Amino acid sequence: MIDSLTGLGFSHPASIIVRLLIAMFAGFVVGYEREQHYQPAGLRTHMVLCLGACLVMLVSIYIPAEFMKESPGADPGRLSAQVISGIGFLGAGAIFRYGFSVKGLTTAASIWTVSAIGLAIGAGFYFLGLAATALLVVILQLFDRVENRFFERRDMRVLTVVINSAKLGPKQVIETVKGFDIILKQVSITENVESQSTEVVINCRVDEDASIRQLFDAIKRLGNIKTLRIE
Repeated sequence: MIDSLTGLGFSHPASIIVRLLIAMFAGFVVGYEREQHYQPAGLRTHMVLCLGACLVMLVSIYIPAEFMKESPGADPGRLSAQVISGIGFLGAGAIFRYGFSVKGLTTAASIWTVSAIGLAIGAGFYFLGLAATALLVVILQLFDRVENRFFERRDMRVLTVVINSAKLGPKQVIETVKGFDIILKQVSITENVESQSTEVVINCRVDEDASIRQLFDAIKRLGNIKTLRIE
């Protein structure tokens, strides 16, 4: 069978590399868009998953082509399919919440992809497995620097400010927070009439390098602040 893009054999090393690289590029495009919206699954996560999915598809194509000739009644892909789904549960254990942010998505994706690499090598497709390994390392190392260089790391945080509502309004607090290049996602205001206090809760995305102390100091300078808390 001839590859429609390269014009070479379907299992030719050049065809394999081209498919893996195109899969990486597709993951890059989608991951870039997600990074622009500060989503937990960003550039590297999408690239690793797309590479892994491409690898699994190639393995599932090559295994029957190679092994069914000698053992027509055998199905070596059946057991390997269970590995892919089973490793997914192991990868899920690497994902955890840190405050209001999600961590470990790229690690989980790499665990899943490494399992596919193991299947490829186990089936004797050494070039495919080693090529995917090299590309996986490139994604994890090189594109980690790309993410840090071109994308801001903003974690979801919840800022809670309780003010004396008789002397200070919520609008002043919100405007002060906006002055710190913080992306406000949602604002809720609760007023306690008896105690004359107002609670302002702001769901926001904060640059990981931002100084929380400077933000707190700016809010305190407004005066009539009862409580300040960020999670």
